[in-house]
Amino acid sequence: MKSSRSFFAETTKRFPALPFSIRAFADTTAAKVGVKECRDHDLLLEYPVLQEKAGEIVAQFKSTVAVLPRSTIVLAGALPLDETKFKPEFALEDGPVKELVKMDMWKKDDKKKK
Repeated sequence: MKSSRSFFAETTKRFPALPFSIRAFADTTAAKVGVKECRDHDLLLEYPVLQEKAGEIVAQFKSTVAVLPRSTIVLAGALPLDETKFKPEFALEDGPVKELVKMDMWKKDDKKKK
């Protein structure tokens, strides 16, 4: 459709690699139609809205990684977290869960023995 093509052209021009909101467009009706058409033809990837069940404790960390044949390299998002700046609303009570959270998320490469 013509409106879908114009929506996609405007999206790639204004938001080349970043997420966007439909509210950013002047004609939201045409944008909704354009999003559906682009999603159906795999031109756009959607970011799902994440929700937790009531009473669940969830922490989410995102990073960009490169999975190589012998190792995994963190490209972005692996900055150290300064825990002194944050005060949690809830605390973990279970000992094994605390140990699991403290573990390093990435597998370390073994040094070759000479």
